[in-house]
Formats: sequence, C-alpha cells, structure tokens
Amino acid sequence: SIDNRMQLYSHLPPLQYYEPPITDALLWYPQTARGDRFFEPEIDHHPALCQFVHGLQDGTCLPVRGRDRPEEEYTPWLNGVAVKNKSRLFFLWEDGNVESFLIDGVSFINLVHFIYARKSTSNATLSSLHPSIPLPSSSSSSSSSPSSQSYHHPAAASDNIVILSHGWSEHDGPDYPFLRTVQTAAQRAGWHVITPDYRPSYQFGHHRGRSERVCRLLEEIICLPDRVTSSSSSSTSSSSSSSTTSTSPAHRHVVLIGHSQGGAVSSLACTDRVVSAVGISGLLLLGSENPIAMDGMSWVPRVDHVKIVHATGDRVIRAAEMRSVAETWQVPFVLLDSPVPSGQRWENEDDIHHDFLSNDLLTSLVQEVEKFLNSVATSSK
Repeated sequence: SIDNRMQLYSHLPPLQYYEPPITDALLWYPQTARGDRFFEPEIDHHPALCQFVHGLQDGTCLPVRGRDRPEEEYTPWLNGVAVKNKSRLFFLWEDGNVESFLIDGVSFINLVHFIYARKSTSNATLSSLHPSIPLPSSSSSSSSSPSSQSYHHPAAASDNIVILSHGWSEHDGPDYPFLRTVQTAAQRAGWHVITPDYRPSYQFGHHRGRSERVCRLLEEIICLPDRVTSSSSSSTSSSSSSSTTSTSPAHRHVVLIGHSQGGAVSSLACTDRVVSAVGISGLLLLGSENPIAMDGMSWVPRVDHVKIVHATGDRVIRAAEMRSVAETWQVPFVLLDSPVPSGQRWENEDDIHHDFLSNDLLTSLVQEVEKFLNSVATSSK
C-alpha cells in the first residue's frame, strides 16, 4: 500500500533536485556526477521492496546498480537500469550486458540497489514515494483502449515542430522507452513535439493498415496551423494539450522523425506537394523500415535535411536495407555500434538494437537527433 511505501522510505535523507526536470531514458541510468546516491536497505526491507516492485506499472524504469557473487567475493558494482515487465525485471547494464530475473529472485539487499528518489524544481515529482522513474507518458497511457488522437508536447524556445511517428506497438502506442527518449531530446532542444497514435490502424489488414497510418500522419500535417506554437504555450502541460492558436508556417521548421514502421510512414508523407505546401524541413529515419521495398515508394523526398540512422546489430530490419535507401536518395547514412550481441532481445522480445535500448546506443542516438535538429533549426527556410 502507499502507506507502507511511505513508511519504508520515511527515514531517507533529503531528496535530490535537478533543473530541468529529469524525464528521459538517458537519465534512467544512475548519474553520480549529478548527486545520485544508492539506497542500501536493511534485510527487513526486502519483502516491502519486492511488493513495491510488483506493484509498479509495466514499463517502469528504475536506475540501479548491480553486482554478482559467483564465488565468495562480490564483483564490482555496475550501473544500469531495471525495466519492470510483469513478474520480472529486465536489466540493461552500462557494459552492454542484459539480464532478466524474476522479481522475487532478486536480492535487493546485496545484489541490486535503487537510487534515492528524484524530484524536479518545477514541483512535478518524478518519484515522490520511491526511487523509480516511470516512463514519460501521454494521456493515452491512462486509457484502457487506444484513441485516434495525438499528443502535443510543447516546448518554449521556438515555433519549430517535430512530428514523431512510432513503430509497431500494439499495447503501448507511442509510450515506449525509445520513442519517449527522442521526444524528450527534441523538447530539450526547444522543439514542440506531436506524437500520433497509430494503434487504431491495427484493426485493418496489412495494406490498408499501412495506408491508414500515412493518412493519419497527413491529417496531423494538415492541422499544423491549429497547433499551439506560440511562446505562450510554454506554460501548458508537457504531457498533452488541447488548446490551439494559429501560427504562420513561414516562421517555423517542421521535421518528421520516424522509428521502424513510423519511418516508412514519415517517408511516404513527404510527397513533393506536401513538402512544398507545409515547408517540411527535415526527415530523420531511425531504425526505419524500407519504404521503397515495402511500399513501392518511387520518389525521392525533396526535403532539405534527410538522414538515416540505424544500428549495426538490428536483426528486425537489416542495416543493409536502409543503406540502399540512403544510396538511392543520396543522403547521409549513420551506423551505430554496440557490444550488445546482434539480435539480442529483452524480456518482451523487442530487439535491443532495433529499439536502441542499450545505454551506448541510446546515448549515440540522442546525440544524432540533437545534431540533426540543430542543423535544421540553424538553417534558413
């Protein structure tokens, strides 16, 4: 219960505060340079900790440190992140290794430690009762069924807009670690972020479903003038907003970013007519499907800034497929490497390379996103 959790952590020292609020997956990993400290529980805390972890929402991420005891001696501590999925914890360690254990089989006394709770200075508590940091989520995560709406995540620095398209995600839609990390990176760079939810298209067959997703994205593009893009929107909630004001497309950049299936959707939306009418300035494909092979895309997107980023070890979509697309379009192709074994999957069967889930891949990926958005933002329209 909440009372038990409060009692369990009531004796902890004062919590750490940061600016800006920490919500992105890069900071799931313990950040000792920022003051993160580890909670070393007493043995009688263990049952309460297990009960607490069992009660977390699937997908909750907890910054941790861990070690083994293969013989009589403990191995050195290693920082990482634990992802809760049903009755198990999936661990991503900074050295690239991955592990999965039953929650009841993990020793939170000697082998795995959480960090102390974090708070933000904006009074938005990221973790007020416990040391976990749930995934940033849109209002869709509180609904039992997917809606056809999208979510607008405003930023304060500019009128630049990112439309971020998720890959196949039947249960979570856009609420999965990689996509929310990209969203946070874009917001941190001063961009407004719109994340369409494509789950309603999953009710259709293969070909119509793919067409419906493109139509959904085109609807978002058409509605851009009605999005909140003025500086006054900076005071609204970062999770979703329904207020709208008009703005002139001449004073902003529009970038389409797509992951996996969302990459193909974003590419197919970039017809000459749409690019010209809306002023799409950038197209960034991350672990994308091949729109030429899968959808018969016969044109080259005439967008000023186009880049394709892929993980070498991706076994869902081979890097060679998207390299050929980059060569056909004559655009930059960036390969990201990781010591995580090629094809390694985590507990819910997601490919770690395809979803950029290891710390090194995620860090490099965010750097690529930030560089790309900066190059677009500093270019003239």
